[in-house]
Amino acid sequence: MKLLFPLLLTVALVACRSAGAPASHAASLDQEIQLAPGEQAAFGQQELTVKFVRVAEDSRCPTDVACVWAGEVKVQLSTQLATAKPAPHEIAAGQHAMVGAFRLVVVQVQPERISTREISPEEYRVTLRVERPTH
Repeated sequence: MKLLFPLLLTVALVACRSAGAPASHAASLDQEIQLAPGEQAAFGQQELTVKFVRVAEDSRCPTDVACVWAGEVKVQLSTQLATAKPAPHEIAAGQHAMVGAFRLVVVQVQPERISTREISPEEYRVTLRVERPTH
């Protein structure tokens, strides 16, 4: 019992310390990375951080319905280059934004919509790719 209390205290302290900081993933240029809301990707050599803030709009046609318009999904991202201030971006899936010398591409947003169920904000995942344009 004497050993159990220090172990539980250590686990609780670690959980409290990490609860406020967003999960951060190391990432590389030209490779896809998937983020949940609140998570961020750090492109270390480029000194670029990209954070998935939230889904700003999801008007996609549910996969189990025939629609005249496919709709779109837009995500809100926050980017930060080196020592610059964070910058907000709202980008639709399949589109991109320029961040300094980099192209930030929103490859995909999951899950797909279905007509019988609402997607809760924490269920969303965005797949991103950061590229350095050649021209």
